[in-house]
Amino acid sequence: MNADALFSISNLCFSYEQKEVLKIERLRLKAGQVTLLVGANGSGKTTLLKLINGLLKPDSGQINFRGEAISGKGYQAMRSHSVLVHQDPFLFSGSVFQNVAYGLKIRKEAAPVIRRKVHEKLDLLGLAGFEHRKANKLSGGEKQRVAIARALVLEPEVLLFDEPAANVDHKSLELIEALILQLQENGTTVIVSTHNRSFAYRLGSELLILKRGRIIPGGVNIFRGFVEKQDEIFTYFMSGKNLLHCPAQKGDFNTAVLPLNDVILSEREIKSSAQNNFRGTVTHIKREGHLYRVELACPLSVQAHITEYSLNKLQVETGKEFYLAFKASAVKLY
Repeated sequence: MNADALFSISNLCFSYEQKEVLKIERLRLKAGQVTLLVGANGSGKTTLLKLINGLLKPDSGQINFRGEAISGKGYQAMRSHSVLVHQDPFLFSGSVFQNVAYGLKIRKEAAPVIRRKVHEKLDLLGLAGFEHRKANKLSGGEKQRVAIARALVLEPEVLLFDEPAANVDHKSLELIEALILQLQENGTTVIVSTHNRSFAYRLGSELLILKRGRIIPGGVNIFRGFVEKQDEIFTYFMSGKNLLHCPAQKGDFNTAVLPLNDVILSEREIKSSAQNNFRGTVTHIKREGHLYRVELACPLSVQAHITEYSLNKLQVETGKEFYLAFKASAVKLY
């Protein structure tokens, strides 16, 4: 298992009423980053979250947490390390304060500590002054934020969010996005399911695409940064010390997204109309179905999908240098 992999999944199968809904051959989820599970309704996202959280047990296969297999009483222990915020969270009929404080009271924490922690998390989620409001009288977005506050006060090692962007108002969505980015900066492990790709691109360190219960090849490079300048031809996006040529469009963007399939690798300098050209060193190679994901440092970390034929023809191996290029039109800004 990779040293930074918090969860390691192998040969995982799960069925509902004899219908297979999830089959994952191999998956590693890194510690301290935001991972987005992207897929349509019914793709298996929620089931995978419940398996990771220990709410469900697989029919076969194995889930490791910190290198240890989860089995028997390990499922209950897993729930002490992680909290799942459901898409339609259940709230008690009492006050907002009572809902958020519930887990802390179960832990028998002191009343002053409970008050401090609850107020901190309510403030963080824009719910200051909501303490005495009835939870069942709140809007959908407010209920979602209360459920998130209830999870945060427990300070779990892993936070799981099931479709947090679904059916919430604009204010709630902005607050939830800001929170997830803050958690990422703090090094908290966050796993989020969503069908909203724009939401995923704005937040994720890594995207996993689920289709009919399987992880499929795909994915994108996600570059964080800012717009350096704009003209009538290009938007110039700065990520680290690298300047990316992107399509001309007005806006205050902080994320550039590049599909892996749009990156070209070559042993020689690439002479083409592509405006983005770099030279990088291969740092990692991973097989994904019939394709290989190749990661290069240039010093920007860029990933590309190539076929086995290209892998062999180019003799791709870690430590070897390549030229890489991609068109400005391939980059989308968010």
